[in-house]
Amino acid sequence: MASTKTEGARRKAGRRKKEDKASTADLLLDATSELMVERNSAEVTFADIAEHSGLNPALIRYHFGSKAGLFMALLERDAGGTFHNLETLVAADMPADQKLRHHVFGVIKTYWRYPYMNRLVAALSLESDSEAARFIAERFTRTLSEAQRRILEQGEREGLFRKIDPTLFYFSVIGSCDHLFTARHSLKFAFGVEEIDDDLRIRYSDHVASILLDSVMV
Repeated sequence: MASTKTEGARRKAGRRKKEDKASTADLLLDATSELMVERNSAEVTFADIAEHSGLNPALIRYHFGSKAGLFMALLERDAGGTFHNLETLVAADMPADQKLRHHVFGVIKTYWRYPYMNRLVAALSLESDSEAARFIAERFTRTLSEAQRRILEQGEREGLFRKIDPTLFYFSVIGSCDHLFTARHSLKFAFGVEEIDDDLRIRYSDHVASILLDSVMV
């Protein structure tokens, strides 16, 4: 009986240790995200993250190995979960123009929630042969561009879209969807817009979707 109790206590302690490890990693990711939003920049240091989270900076290296590892984990947490919805959209029984509109709204909503997204991608892609750059290309760029290609091909089959180069279209979509968030200083100082609220997000989504649809429709 004593042995059984000891084993049970050991398992319970092991579970607590795993939970503590996961929660510490989440706190570091949360702190990194919050700092990037506050600063409108992906330029954050281990010391910044440690101070903001109240945790030892050595824990960043312990959990993620490097700043690139931290950034990749943050991208996966913030955007990786949206890919299931994207695949569901591409496979849905609806016309291609509606799919494209939904896709644009989804991309902009992701950038609205995580306005540092493309800066983070750029920071990880600086070295074209790095593991981080390959991660971005394989996990994010290829996933998004492949979904867009399938939507464009469906639109062609339905007689809705003219033939479009999917590679160029990918950069047009991502650039259009992201620019409002990377140019927040322009919104503030040139147009007097202090905050990108939900109403502006929806209006911008409709604007970008309409322009892109007009550019591909027959």
